[in-house]
Amino acid sequence: MLRSALILAAFAAVLLVVQPAQAAQDVRLRLLPGVTYTRETRVIDGRTTVFHVVTTPRPGGLYELRPVLSNDQVQGRETVSDMQRRWSPLATAVGVNGDLFNWETGHPSGILFRDGVLVSRPIGGRSSLGIGLDGLLRIARIDFFGTWQAQGFPREPLHQFNRPFDAKQVGVALFAPTWGAATPQVADAVDVVLASLPPAAPNTDLVATVVDVRPGGGTPIPPDGAVLQATGFWGNKLIEKASPGSTMTLRLILRPWWEDVASAIGGGPIIVRDGKVVASAGEDFTASQLNPRHPRTAVGQLADGRVLLVAVDGRDDESAGITLPALGAELVRRGVVAGMALDAGGSTTLAFDGRVLNEPSDGAERPVSDALMLLYYGAFVPEPTASVYSPNGDGFGDAQQVAYKVVRPSTVSARLIAPDGSVFWQEEGPRDPGTVVVPVVPPEGGPALLEGRWRWVVRATDANGNVSGGERRFTVNTTIGHLRLSRRTLQVRAAVGPTTRASFRVARRAGVRVQVEAPGGGVVRRLLLRRLEPGTTRIAWNGRDARGRPVAQGRYRIRVIATNAVGKAELFGDVIVRRPKEKTFTVVSRS
Repeated sequence: MLRSALILAAFAAVLLVVQPAQAAQDVRLRLLPGVTYTRETRVIDGRTTVFHVVTTPRPGGLYELRPVLSNDQVQGRETVSDMQRRWSPLATAVGVNGDLFNWETGHPSGILFRDGVLVSRPIGGRSSLGIGLDGLLRIARIDFFGTWQAQGFPREPLHQFNRPFDAKQVGVALFAPTWGAATPQVADAVDVVLASLPPAAPNTDLVATVVDVRPGGGTPIPPDGAVLQATGFWGNKLIEKASPGSTMTLRLILRPWWEDVASAIGGGPIIVRDGKVVASAGEDFTASQLNPRHPRTAVGQLADGRVLLVAVDGRDDESAGITLPALGAELVRRGVVAGMALDAGGSTTLAFDGRVLNEPSDGAERPVSDALMLLYYGAFVPEPTASVYSPNGDGFGDAQQVAYKVVRPSTVSARLIAPDGSVFWQEEGPRDPGTVVVPVVPPEGGPALLEGRWRWVVRATDANGNVSGGERRFTVNTTIGHLRLSRRTLQVRAAVGPTTRASFRVARRAGVRVQVEAPGGGVVRRLLLRRLEPGTTRIAWNGRDARGRPVAQGRYRIRVIATNAVGKAELFGDVIVRRPKEKTFTVVSRS
């Protein structure tokens, strides 16, 4: 299986291009200013394990660590990459899947708190992650208690918030607009519609006006209100005490609670506390969730405030997954002082700007209830479309564009600088939020582009005086081109069989290496290694390795690499090798 590990290019309509790389290749890339991504293969307890780690600055300023809710409501699910695309006009996002969730409704299992408003209640038996206004993470078990009080009556318990009851449960639940369009359909339910309810801030009285009482559930939730839904004998209590025109006082109690948190997300269990592994947190999870090797997701914070978002692949031959204690040990090895696990298994996803960076074990990205994102509000300067631009008309590396994105009105300086220091393209001035894409093409009727290292430099200053931007580089190099393969498929037999002939052109003197690479990575045969003069070179491959043995079936890559004073340039073409069954003969001896 080829892994999406080598990120070579970014925007074409604000999309990051991820190019497959060799399975064993470890990668370190800069995604955003101060934000790095690493792909690392390690052996854990005797088995290969692939880690994907994003390191971010301490939250604050242009960086916000924030839970993102699927479809912006509690019901339903959405992929992490789709959430990022939805946020793209507002921020550039990198993040992982979040809390465990209910398969039927999609609601998060634990807390979701954002902008001072409670969206989903916590589970007291599991850890919750709070993101402080100071950029520091808090991990604790938070309990939920609620009350409702009809005008003129004492307080009564509120059993649920933005969560339906199980079939055998009875009680009173509050559904805010963040739940969705309407309350759940429940045959014996009583719904009390409330108007003018303040946002669901915890630990404070929320006063609303009763406007209607309805049976049966499925009641539309007013955008400026909420609906109380009672089941069982609680329905009669609600009918007795709630009358249209009266007031209703609600209180959503969280204990203990952090008064200085910006947002919070559920998950668990805690796996690192005070820089030490928590081997067994005693949280409300099953043994099958806690003990085996699974794909895993986690978040941790270093002593200097930087945050790690971690996804570990699993359930395939290239990565066996990891246990929770081993994951905690890996976080500690990386310097984490506080860390918590998030949902695991097929949910494990790490994505950047709408593109998945890991290998979800389902074979495709799973829709989830929420995600934990690092949102960047500065100017985003993606990688150019091609790291090596070769405008020679051979169809390989012939297109190039650079880009930047701002999500706030900004004053922008952008320059594309040629190898001799001259400015090929520039803009100075105010820019509204959006993406600017600049095609890099030789001037019509003018000289060819200078070969060598080009620089794309962007600086932006928003209305608050925040300065951001970045620099990306690419090389213009037409040293080699016009790779052609006579065969794209080889039928390889034990006896001598057909070959594929590769031809390519060399425009200037260079050291050239031609090699054949296996499907899983690694060089199986070197076809050429010498210095070449300008002209056309031809070489053949017969589907055999360096020892002359036929290679196994699969897709092989013939790669041409040229190096000279201009830099390094590459071409490649793929050949599918098939191994038909050999005919066998049985010799019968007669006596």
